[in-house]
Amino acid sequence: MRKAVSPRKRTAITLYYMSSTAEYRTIANLFGVSTPFVCLCIRDVCKAITKKLKNNFLKVPEGEDLREVMRLYKEKWGFALCARAIDGTHIPIQAPQENRTDYINRKSYHSIVMQALVDSKYLFRDVVISWPGSVHDARVLSNSELYNRGCNGQLFDPSIKESVLGVDIGLLILGDPAYPLLDWLIKPYPENLNTPNWQWNFNYRLSRTRMTVEDTLGRWKGRLRRVLKRMDMAVSSACYLVAASCILHNICELRKDDFLQEWLEDVHNAVEQPDNIPLVNQRERDASNIRDALAVFFTTPEGQTLGSGSE
Repeated sequence: MRKAVSPRKRTAITLYYMSSTAEYRTIANLFGVSTPFVCLCIRDVCKAITKKLKNNFLKVPEGEDLREVMRLYKEKWGFALCARAIDGTHIPIQAPQENRTDYINRKSYHSIVMQALVDSKYLFRDVVISWPGSVHDARVLSNSELYNRGCNGQLFDPSIKESVLGVDIGLLILGDPAYPLLDWLIKPYPENLNTPNWQWNFNYRLSRTRMTVEDTLGRWKGRLRRVLKRMDMAVSSACYLVAASCILHNICELRKDDFLQEWLEDVHNAVEQPDNIPLVNQRERDASNIRDALAVFFTTPEGQTLGSGSE
């Protein structure tokens, strides 16, 4: 009778798979198990990581943790009242058996979309995974709990608010042009030949601050390289793997584990991400006033000094 594989070995198999781009067969030979066992092992361990550790390591910052996040955004990146940044990224997958055309993105490969909400500590604070690759980032957002809480005023503590040039502004999430302009989600101004300098300046400041989400995704993909390669598994299993990888990334960041810059080489050489299509929507007056107030504030002497600190 074959001896049962220990939990320690199952975990090692899964971690090896997630941090490499090795084939199932290669991993099976390396650990002395069958290829089908590797597939089942990865699915089960990723599901266990997600269910057991999500509440501890994939959660929104509160209290002193939130104040530290806000301080970093203000002093290092120069954007006051910023609490998080949002972006979408595509994870390559094999064509599923059902509705396969729905998963073809604008770069013509099959993928699932992950909506990532991160902060200034390069931590994932919320992720939405499983939407097919053809779905626009704005649709993923509008169908998420994040959107519902934001629109119902339940996303941030309402007592955290500042008056900027006479406009009361609460905590904000920074997004790119693919997202709607909301009183809790700010995106850049449209850019054209007639865009005034103060709006260009605001867009630069916002784009620079949103580097936190790009850097987080880069570090995540560099550490857990499996998300760079097409996943040959069911969509449901891929979603668990992606969620588990975000949790493991957070654990590495919280432990301050080393990150080698050479790991980013594979990220830069990975499949091309689809371009974000700007969302054209009816601007909400409150959100427009908030963006205008911040944009003008950044042109003042006080606003220009933000972000001059170093970490």
